[in-house]
Amino acid sequence: MATFLDPFFQALRSARTSVTRTVGAGGTAVYSGYVDNRERNPELVGDRRWRTFSELIANVSIVAASLRYLVNLVSKASWTVIPPKDSGEEGEELAELVEKILFKDMVSPWHRVVRRASLFKPYGFSTQEWTAVKREDGAIGFKDIEHRPQWTIQQWDLDETGTVHGVIQRSPQTSREYYIPRSRLFYIADDTFTDSPEGQGLLRHIAPTAKRLQTLERLEVFGFETDLKGIPIGRAPYAALRKAVKDKKMSETEFRLAVDSIEQTVTNHVRAPESGPMGLLLDSLPYSSLDDAGTPSSVYQYSLELLKGEGASERFTAVSAAIQRLTREIARVVGTEGLLLGESGAGSLAMSKDKSVTVGIHADSALTDVAAAANKDVLNALWLLNGWDPELKPDLRPEKLQHRDVTEVTQALRDLALAALSPEDPATNALRELLGLPDQPVIDVSLRPMLGPDGQPMLDEDGNEMMEDPRAPGAPVDPENPPPGVLPPGVPPGAPGVPGAPGAPEGEGDGEEAAPADADDTAPANKPQDQQGSKKPKPKKKGAPPPPQE
Repeated sequence: MATFLDPFFQALRSARTSVTRTVGAGGTAVYSGYVDNRERNPELVGDRRWRTFSELIANVSIVAASLRYLVNLVSKASWTVIPPKDSGEEGEELAELVEKILFKDMVSPWHRVVRRASLFKPYGFSTQEWTAVKREDGAIGFKDIEHRPQWTIQQWDLDETGTVHGVIQRSPQTSREYYIPRSRLFYIADDTFTDSPEGQGLLRHIAPTAKRLQTLERLEVFGFETDLKGIPIGRAPYAALRKAVKDKKMSETEFRLAVDSIEQTVTNHVRAPESGPMGLLLDSLPYSSLDDAGTPSSVYQYSLELLKGEGASERFTAVSAAIQRLTREIARVVGTEGLLLGESGAGSLAMSKDKSVTVGIHADSALTDVAAAANKDVLNALWLLNGWDPELKPDLRPEKLQHRDVTEVTQALRDLALAALSPEDPATNALRELLGLPDQPVIDVSLRPMLGPDGQPMLDEDGNEMMEDPRAPGAPVDPENPPPGVLPPGVPPGAPGVPGAPGAPEGEGDGEEAAPADADDTAPANKPQDQQGSKKPKPKKKGAPPPPQE
């Protein structure tokens, strides 16, 4: 359907743009460095957001337990520095140097750096600043990687595409502002649902629920303070006593002595310090009977009783159920629902394993993001500072944290061994990675000398060391004719021309030498079959005379 805008769009379609230039823009508005996150909850706007988050962590037990459990699990993982393949000895040395710089030399331990980096999950982002130092060996390492708390980051330096180029931090001590360039930051953001540099963490998801949980807990406490034992009500004839004081029939001191005891009983009835005194003081007039005798009434002028509501137990049950529901909802969002398993007396081993796997998935996901940021922000900075070859840059890799049963792992290893896969089969290391195990080590199958009773190598009649056949321990083997796949001493795996090794010339390792190519071509046609293309047997031992020809 044609519209008046068709020529306009036609002109746009015909316009050409370079594929190396970004055309679109980011989805977050930033004004003078301040991010517009379009938050409608006033408790979660600006700096009030960090106060709200801190209050939830400090005062809501399920929030504190879940976040501590998650970040401590992430920081528990062990890290390895893996050099690139085929990097040789130089790559191994640089990987060892990186281990020393990150895991031993820094002021803050690496596990603490990882724990602070994982705070991007609850808060939305995490920023840390590294400081370089020159080592005694001449290399440049890191003195420390220090945390820059989220509530101190005031402004963001972004371009049109939303790329972060730096941040402005305000010191909470002096209010001085510092510009920290992106190249000095170890920065991670939870950009799953937003491209804002501040991200959107788990605390934003659970903040409204946690507020409702706090309200219900206060109602529960108030209910216990009022309905469980009741509100005290004290009665005294205040009007009559005040009239007696006014008529000079009673002194003020006598008045206070008459009412102090009941007032103290009511006002000192405090259930919780934050709720304050809870009770009622009412005026009580004296009553007399209306009969002719004028006998006194049975109603006391001074009384003390408790005001109690009806159906308190039902109300407590409803509030308790709501509290449990909101608690499970918060734990479900964070991924730590397994912490609540068994609190109601129900649960099973299968359910527990399933919850443990869920927690492991959450922790591994956080570790994957931290590892990607560490390889980009930490290792790249280290390589640029030292001018090392980028091809030799290793990979920082954390261990898997998913729960694995020892019995299941050993069963899987046994099944893997029964499968009899080739050591070169990539499926072996792929399966070991799923089990959380390191790659299968390369086994040196070089020939080993046979040892005598005295522990010294045994010699043959020619004075050469006798090698042991790995297929039959205790049996000697000729070094010049090793079994297939076995390497002579000092020969690296995969070396071309190794007898018996894959890719060796045909005939090697068989104890025979191939006949010259022209031996069969020049043989007479009437030559006996046993002499056509015959091969001379190779001597089995050095120095032994060749066998006589036929």
